[in-house]
Amino acid sequence: MHIRSVRPVAVRPGPAPWPATDTRQVTLRPVFGRDPPTPTVGSRPWRRLGTTAPRSEDGEDTIVALLERDAELAAVERGLARLCGTPGTAPRSGGLLAFTGGPGLGRTALLDETAARATARGCTVLRATGGEQEQEAGFHLVRALLHPLPPGCREPGLRAALGRHHALAAPAAGLAAPARTVPPHPHAVRRALDRLLAHLAERLAARGTPLVLLVDDVHWADPASLHWLTGLLPQVPGLPLLCALAYDPAQLRPETAHLPDAVLAGGQRPRALPALSAAAVDTLVKETFGGAEQPAFAKECWSLTGGTPLAVTRLLARAREAGLSPHRDAVGRLADLARGVEPPGFLEHLHGLGPACVRLSWAVAVLGTDTTPARAARVAGLDAQAAREATETLCRAGILHTAEDDGPAGPGTPEAGGTPRFRHPSLASEVYRSIPAATRTALHGQAAATLSLAGAAPTDCARHLLEVHPDADPAVVTDLRRAARAYATAGAPEAAHRCLGRALNEPPARRDRPALLYELAFAAFRSGTPAAAAHHLRAALAEPDCTPGLRERATRLLALARTATAQTAATAP
Repeated sequence: MHIRSVRPVAVRPGPAPWPATDTRQVTLRPVFGRDPPTPTVGSRPWRRLGTTAPRSEDGEDTIVALLERDAELAAVERGLARLCGTPGTAPRSGGLLAFTGGPGLGRTALLDETAARATARGCTVLRATGGEQEQEAGFHLVRALLHPLPPGCREPGLRAALGRHHALAAPAAGLAAPARTVPPHPHAVRRALDRLLAHLAERLAARGTPLVLLVDDVHWADPASLHWLTGLLPQVPGLPLLCALAYDPAQLRPETAHLPDAVLAGGQRPRALPALSAAAVDTLVKETFGGAEQPAFAKECWSLTGGTPLAVTRLLARAREAGLSPHRDAVGRLADLARGVEPPGFLEHLHGLGPACVRLSWAVAVLGTDTTPARAARVAGLDAQAAREATETLCRAGILHTAEDDGPAGPGTPEAGGTPRFRHPSLASEVYRSIPAATRTALHGQAAATLSLAGAAPTDCARHLLEVHPDADPAVVTDLRRAARAYATAGAPEAAHRCLGRALNEPPARRDRPALLYELAFAAFRSGTPAAAAHHLRAALAEPDCTPGLRERATRLLALARTATAQTAATAP
């Protein structure tokens, strides 16, 4: 693919969201098999008393309480005690925890605390977060969770211990794997992942560093990862590991609706997190401002936020920045401050920070876990200095924070300030949904070009190509087919099917259409939809450019698809 001029800035044709700052002609060379990006977790300003939260704008550590979560923290302690054991007591055993609630109720804060307590006990903590923009990427969550491997669990030893199971699990887990000529069955891949995780858990337990898995925002997990995770949960009590999940039940999709049942099968009931009481908000007001306060001020804070911990702490931070004191005469100003805490007031506040901040926030929302400072600047159409200034402004506004996870970068480079991330996943979702449709499409095209230029894996580029308009671009068809092959090899045929369906709509060159239809049919067959597979196969066989070899393979697969369709119809209620 080529970008031949400043306009359009995206790979796909269409109006540019804004003028690009780099006018050089570049050739985008996709590189496949690269490691997936490491997810980050948005910081939480309300934490257990005595732990350090993210730094405030004046550089001082903010220390507030993780309030009214005693039962949940006690469950965490019991789970860790069973896992870690005590000399002379019962053997170690695994456990499962699940925390549920809406945005801002503290699901991630509890996982933060679980991670801190597990680390203090010497546990090995593996953590991943589902992302709304990564739901189309097969096994994205699994790769984020298992890659890189924990210290002491290197791949040569895994290959020797797991044998063929390693070859099956490796592509899904982001590990090195031998080339495969035939994509594996998804069920075999999930069972191989079970074996891989069980081996890791047993090995780490034997070393005295038992495994703790933390999975946040499971409601946004990609389908392939979710299928594996829900199959794993009933096995967790029999493994030497603790698994803690967090999700929003109101955002469960049809493919995630069975998650609560899987938690129950693991021997636990999901723990619903309530909002904070008026008394807890009163405590937070005292912690924030110090000294005495009038009850009317705390009561108004509680009323305006509904006791949502994240909204309460944002409102109190804004009140403090505005120079308010917790007295009755300041109560009338709280309503104005609260309008910028949650949508739609939050979006109005964002736009008030200026065009550069809006553009950078849009770029970070589109890139998701693939964000780096340089990529965000390029997608936003900002030079490095403007991007840094916008990042600093957004951090001061409490919308973004910077994570130092990009490796070394010299002073003055885009990476020197750390990677911009949204402080809370709900902010990322609101910003993404607020982007005008045409601009969002162009940004996805620019993101695909930027990632491909950086040598990202085809699957990383594909999730953006899925969002751009078809335009008969052969390079897009090639990239989507490569991504589909990577997904099929990893055992994620649903993701492969999405990529191939989009490639078919591009459309491909006439000579490539029969092979693409066959690949689409194979992905549909492996996804458990044989009727759709038969439809695509009949279309492939009707193509004049269908070669004899392809015609033979398509005929054999069509017979299998018809048989499977008949069996499905016979067993239907």
